[in-house]
Amino acid sequence: MTGRSRDEDLAGMVAALQGQVAELTQRLDHQAPAATTDAPPTLRFPTVEAWTVGLFLPMFAWRVDGQRWHWCPQWWRHAEAIWRLELLWRSWEVSRLAATGMSGWSVEVDRHIHELLGDDGPFRQCRAADDDRAARHTELSPATAEPAPDGWWD
Repeated sequence: MTGRSRDEDLAGMVAALQGQVAELTQRLDHQAPAATTDAPPTLRFPTVEAWTVGLFLPMFAWRVDGQRWHWCPQWWRHAEAIWRLELLWRSWEVSRLAATGMSGWSVEVDRHIHELLGDDGPFRQCRAADDDRAARHTELSPATAEPAPDGWWD
């Protein structure tokens, strides 16, 4: 087989495949959309706040000692905390439905709990109420950024 006949054979196969794709696309375009019968799963907790109060705190707040582990009663005022707790809540909702989903979720929560409650976390200057002292919320100043010079992104 010469190089030219091989190229002609390949061109013929490509043309045939393009015709088949066009025909299948046309058939799909003329079909009614398939109705889905599966209802979306019901959330166990309707909001991140309900999940935090109903599952996260009862399960993990025992670690909070105000020295190595920190919590803020006004956790919802910390953007990073909201993001991490929302991520954990949504992944928990999905993981609870899978046969072995909690195994993977436990790895995720173990990583985030150190970032959230640890010495360098968003609650590091806050504290929960104790017998002899009131709760404290401390806003952390966000980092600043200077605008890039004109033309930097071009």
